[in-house]
Amino acid sequence: MSAFRTALTRTAPALAACAALLLAAGCAAQPASAPAAQDAASSGANAAGSNTAARAAAAAAATTADPATGLDASADGYWLVSATPEPTAVRSVDYRFQVLAPDGSAVTSFLGGADTARVYAVRSDLTGLRRTVPVDLGEGVWSAQLGELDPGQWRIYVAFTPNSNPGPTGLPPRLLLSRTLLVPGTPEISPLDPASPTASVDGLLVRLTGQAVAGRPAVLRMSVSRPTVQGVPPMTRTVNVPVNTLEPLDGGYGQLTGVHAADQALAPFTALTPAVGMTGGPSAEFRGTFRSAGDWRVFVQFRTDGQDHTAMFTVPVRSR
Repeated sequence: MSAFRTALTRTAPALAACAALLLAAGCAAQPASAPAAQDAASSGANAAGSNTAARAAAAAAATTADPATGLDASADGYWLVSATPEPTAVRSVDYRFQVLAPDGSAVTSFLGGADTARVYAVRSDLTGLRRTVPVDLGEGVWSAQLGELDPGQWRIYVAFTPNSNPGPTGLPPRLLLSRTLLVPGTPEISPLDPASPTASVDGLLVRLTGQAVAGRPAVLRMSVSRPTVQGVPPMTRTVNVPVNTLEPLDGGYGQLTGVHAADQALAPFTALTPAVGMTGGPSAEFRGTFRSAGDWRVFVQFRTDGQDHTAMFTVPVRSR
């Protein structure tokens, strides 16, 4: 993905005016504030008869978050608005949303086409990830099929490039906005795993290598193998056989996404190894930037034999 644009400084009165305009149009805009205030406004925006004045005041709160982290519902005058009520039962979630342009109109297209946008859903304890391409339902309404989500709080991120507002390079900046979604039920919270260069998933062994420094582009490399017992008892040994049957997944032979454990900042990575055939492997490289130091949950997604796999790593990112 291209680099994200630095946050524009906005005054509280300007945000309040924007919020009032959106609310008058019947849109429940989420505040561009710290995650706690954002989540409170999110639940109010999705409830019928919510207090308009309270939402306007929350939207006027000044933001200090880096827009590249995706922790706010607004950036560069664009707003992410949920068109999906909070689920009342655990079920397959069809998340519908709108992106409002600075003039208050609903965005009906993205630069490069609809398939250049991405929607991510991450559970608060970083044990679940969904990544999909939104579908245009018409009139500025978009749909993301997230599948069945486990109980708990999820953060929904939308990454897209608008058709306007060119940046310093002459191209519009890629934006990353988010809101929260509460899935009912009793969540089972899992702690973050200790850092390790390997992870096992569905009988496969995935190794992740590379150096990660906060604020600097990093290249991470995944390698996939299958532990296989060779020999005849009692003279047997386990050999990690390289998997050369990785299948194309969203343009590459895998996808990698990082989430900061401390605040759920998102770091989408770009596949550097393009899928040039029906199968490839056993390795693939990805490039991206971890914005902050600390532990990150890294999700590595890949496909073999028509089955999707997700390996999870804990990656410590050091400061400069």
